[in-house]
Amino acid sequence: MFFYLMFFSVYAFMHFYFIKKFGKAFKVKVFYLYLISPIFILSPYFYRIYDKAGYDFYYLSFFILLWMGFIMLFFLYSLVFDLYNFLAKLLKVPYFKTKTAFIITLILTLSSVVYGYYETLNLKVYRFTIYSDKVDRDLKIMHISDLHLNQVMREDKIKLVLDVYNREKPDIVVSTGDLVDGKVSYRTSYIELLRKINPPLGKYAILGNHEYYTDITDAVKFHILAGFKLLRNETVEENGINIVGVDDDDGVRLGYIAKYPEKDLFIGLDKKKFTLFLRHQPKLDKSIVNDFDLMLSGHTHGGVIYPVKFILRKIFVTDFGLVKVGNSYVFVSRGVGTGGPPLRIGCPPDVAIFEIKRLPR
Repeated sequence: MFFYLMFFSVYAFMHFYFIKKFGKAFKVKVFYLYLISPIFILSPYFYRIYDKAGYDFYYLSFFILLWMGFIMLFFLYSLVFDLYNFLAKLLKVPYFKTKTAFIITLILTLSSVVYGYYETLNLKVYRFTIYSDKVDRDLKIMHISDLHLNQVMREDKIKLVLDVYNREKPDIVVSTGDLVDGKVSYRTSYIELLRKINPPLGKYAILGNHEYYTDITDAVKFHILAGFKLLRNETVEENGINIVGVDDDDGVRLGYIAKYPEKDLFIGLDKKKFTLFLRHQPKLDKSIVNDFDLMLSGHTHGGVIYPVKFILRKIFVTDFGLVKVGNSYVFVSRGVGTGGPPLRIGCPPDVAIFEIKRLPR
């Protein structure tokens, strides 16, 4: 409840800020804009309500999420102009007039929205090779994360993944959370497309935070219908490797599950076998470093907007990419979809292919 209160308070402030700037720039009365603003401010809430009720309004949903991106970007750009003007007046140097600043901000925002949406369509495929004496044969693992399937992230996102799958023909496919971001178990087209991803050694998934934000029961059902083996704080030893999967931290925070010590999942594992660790948020308990060979995560989206990545690097193992911690590797995906506005700036979506190659013995 606190999160929603904070979100809508900030979101409302951004709208009032935009209206005030508009009124000052063009010297017009904006009373009626303030009057209708609650419709826009509460639109994300309305979206969740009709989505949970099973109504599919693609164009309305697309507008709601795109507008969210627009208003947030406008606010950020406008703050930059406000800061510049404040310093410029303080230093008595040229500054931007109100109308000029508004128009430039508007152009920057619209340009960013167009480019940001374009970037979401351009999936990158990253390839890595890891040599190990813990596998009996070469393995190819395909990693996907954060599809956020909902009313806006639709079949086109699954088809991007399916194209890579058909081209690469991996042995194993793993999904590291936020596959679902809405009520989707009734969407047979999503399920049928995902079932076409059918690697010979199986496909595995864990839950992310957004599965808990929407409808956890529906999300679990969707994973099963789509053919994933869902790992919820459990370990499997199959096809000569260990796969460890944990539920997202927010499942504990929101009271859906009890806290489970990750360290316990590694007790009793055959250390001579390659261990794949699936964790949605790329946070790492130092006590389990070296207990796994490769950890796969998502959640960060690379920051969505490029500069944010530098903040994420202070919070997580990394914002994106492959890093080595001790004798273990950690890879963080930017994800395929988006968890809010369908926009990315300097953080393109991705799928990763890992080839685990056997060292001569």
